[in-house]
Amino acid sequence: MRLVDLMRLLLLAAIWGASFLFMRIVAPVLGSMPTAFFRASLGMLGLLVILLLMRVRWDFNGKLKHCLILGVINAGLPSAMYCMAALVLPAGYSAIFNATTPMMGVLIGMLFFAEAMTMSKAAGVAVGLFGVAVLTRTGPVEFDLTL
Repeated sequence: MRLVDLMRLLLLAAIWGASFLFMRIVAPVLGSMPTAFFRASLGMLGLLVILLLMRVRWDFNGKLKHCLILGVINAGLPSAMYCMAALVLPAGYSAIFNATTPMMGVLIGMLFFAEAMTMSKAAGVAVGLFGVAVLTRTGPVEFDLTL
């Protein structure tokens, strides 16, 4: 992996992780649904800029309704649920739950959609679950500025 790709990946991880902190701060002030709306709107604006810069031709071939339904299911509902959870959960726990999404996708694909479980997928799920276990077992960390 090139250094520039690694830097982009780290920047993306920082932005994604910070979104849970911002949800935890903003949701009690604005409410969960307006926060979810603004979060999804910012994501839409970011993707719109990328599509305009890439000069992608927009042609839904009569499937705009299906695309909108998928958008609600894949972006709108999860965003709303995370914003509602932000009212009661620490931001770190929301980020950890979100990190389990690819692992659950592998397991659900295997259990319900006859997706083959390869060694690399099993290793990825095991390492991911181990990472989540380590993070959740550490508990809250106290912030202290003294050296």
